[in-house]
Amino acid sequence: MSLLMSGIGFGIISGAILSIGAIGFSLQFGMTNVMNLSYGSVMTIAALTTYELTVSGLSVWIAAFIGVLVGAVLTIMIAWLILRPFARKGYELFQMAMVSVGVSIFLDYVAASISRSKIYQFNFPLGAEHHVLGMLFSTTDFIIIGISLAAVALIELALHGTRLGVAIRATSANSELAGASGIYTKMVSNLTWLVSGLFCGLAGVTLAMSYRTVSFTMGTAFLPYILAVVILAGVGSVGFAAAMSLALTLVIQISGAFGASSYNVVIALGVLLVTLLVRPQGLFGRLFEKKGIAV
Repeated sequence: MSLLMSGIGFGIISGAILSIGAIGFSLQFGMTNVMNLSYGSVMTIAALTTYELTVSGLSVWIAAFIGVLVGAVLTIMIAWLILRPFARKGYELFQMAMVSVGVSIFLDYVAASISRSKIYQFNFPLGAEHHVLGMLFSTTDFIIIGISLAAVALIELALHGTRLGVAIRATSANSELAGASGIYTKMVSNLTWLVSGLFCGLAGVTLAMSYRTVSFTMGTAFLPYILAVVILAGVGSVGFAAAMSLALTLVIQISGAFGASSYNVVIALGVLLVTLLVRPQGLFGRLFEKKGIAV
C-alpha cells in the first residue's frame, strides 16, 4: 500500500510538471502547426540558467523567474529568426520539424558546453514536508501543483472566454481570412509563441526544482512525454493535455514503484504510437482546425 501511495504522490507531482510543458507545446503546435522539437532543449537552457544564477549567489526564486524569461525569449528568437524565415520560403510541416531538430541539436551542444556535460545537484529549498493520505509532499511540490492548476485555468479561460481566444482560433484556422477580418494575425502569433515560451521555461525550471538535478539532456529526455500527452489529448486541447499528463505520469510512477521504472520512456512512446495508430487526432480531437503554417 505504501508503494502504491508513493507512486501516486510522485505521479501527481510529475503530472503537474508535465502538464505545464504540455500546455505550452500544445498551444503553440495547435496555433502554428509547427512541431517545434527544440522545445525540450529550451527547457534545458532555462533550467541551466536558473542553476548558474543560483551558483553565482542570486536568490533561487529570482533565478527561477529569470530562467522562465530566458525560455520565453529564446522561444521567440527561434520563431522569429529561424522558423519564420523558413516558413516564408514555403517549407512544409515535415521540413519545419526537421529545422527545429537542427535547432535542438545546436542548443543541446550549447547546454553541454555550459554544463561541461556534467549532472549538477540543484540545491533548491524544498520547504517543510507534508504527509497527505500516505503521500509525501514538500512545500515546493505544492507550489508546483498550484502553478500547474492556475496555468490550466488561465489558459482555458483565455481560449474559451475572451476575444483573444477567438482571435487565436481564427488565426489558426485561416490566417489570411482572419487578417482580412481585422485580426492582427502577426501579433496573435507572436503572443502565442511568447506564452508557449513562458510555459516551456517554467516546465524546465520546475523539472529542475522537483528532481533537484540539472543536466544538458534533461529537457530533451522529457520531450517524449510531452509529445505523448499532446498527441493523446489532441493537438491544441490544452485542458485535456493537462488531464492526460496526470493520467500518464500516474501510470508511469505507479509501475515504477513496483519495479518498472526502466520502462518509463517505453510506456510514453507506446502510448504515442498506439494513439497515432488508433486515433491520430487524439482522444478529444483538436481545438484548432489548422490548414497551414502560421508562424
